[in-house]
Amino acid sequence: MSRTRTLFALTAALAAFPCFAHHGVAPHYDDSKSVTIDGTVSEFQFINPHSFVYLRVKGNNGQEAVWHCEMASRSVLERNGLTVMTFAPGTHVRIEGSQARQNPTGCALREAHFDDGSVLRSSTLFGATPAATAVPAAQSNSIEGIWAMKRFTVSRYIGDLTEEGERRRAAFDPVKDDPAIYCDPASPVRFWVNVNEPFEIRRDATQVVIDNRFMDSRRIVHLNATAAPAGTPPSTLGYSTGHFEGAALVIETTHLKAGALEPRYGVMHSENLKLTERLEVQPATHELDISWTIDDPLIFKTRLTQKETYVRTERWTERYNCKPGYQQ
Repeated sequence: MSRTRTLFALTAALAAFPCFAHHGVAPHYDDSKSVTIDGTVSEFQFINPHSFVYLRVKGNNGQEAVWHCEMASRSVLERNGLTVMTFAPGTHVRIEGSQARQNPTGCALREAHFDDGSVLRSSTLFGATPAATAVPAAQSNSIEGIWAMKRFTVSRYIGDLTEEGERRRAAFDPVKDDPAIYCDPASPVRFWVNVNEPFEIRRDATQVVIDNRFMDSRRIVHLNATAAPAGTPPSTLGYSTGHFEGAALVIETTHLKAGALEPRYGVMHSENLKLTERLEVQPATHELDISWTIDDPLIFKTRLTQKETYVRTERWTERYNCKPGYQQ
């Protein structure tokens, strides 16, 4: 498919979602300050967790400057039909974006207009990518398979945090403290809520393995254990035990290292966080419902339960291969 057809198909077919899935936009970019950049591509960093396009731009004074504009992750862009040649060096493009707060020649890309008339809109990139073929009927109610979020939602936890929880939120610096900068999946909650980043669930006799494209992260759910072995160290994703109730998997997770539960809004958790998760396919829709209960009295006023829905999607072909570091 040509770039024109691909980009027009994206703008016509996909629902609108927030621009970036891996970090909150507001700390990095000012949506009240729009910029228009007209120039020639000098470089396209087609990487995870965020891609960057660099443009050579001539100013009103005739002097050339190099702007760089942030985009979604490579994996999200690829699943929407973009390639490294979308912004090939030498391509003329006009970009409309939001001004970076800390860099006068940085922006968050909102729209890219190409000479052939095609338009890439960042708001169209975040949606589920359903599988092209259905699984056999005998497997349709199994949690095993490859899944992606049906819609993009990120909880702000407004009114849910204790004074200590709000204090830790205020102390969180998204420019320096976001775990994605260090290629860390952050938490089991963050593990589940990555729009258009698929995960695969597999089961054998002793464990369930959940591999997520996001940060190439993996969770092991131990089916023949009721508690973590003595001396188990705390970690980002903790230690998980589980059991099946019919076709539904129930997971208990402890031994979590204190850190960011939902870094996009600076929501933290303590080392005493306990998570109870339930994974179950709905027979009527064959969609996967995942609910989780957050039990962390130091950070949350009450035990809090959330639920998201997932659809079957396609297997990914490459590793996420996150590049640490971040720039505006």
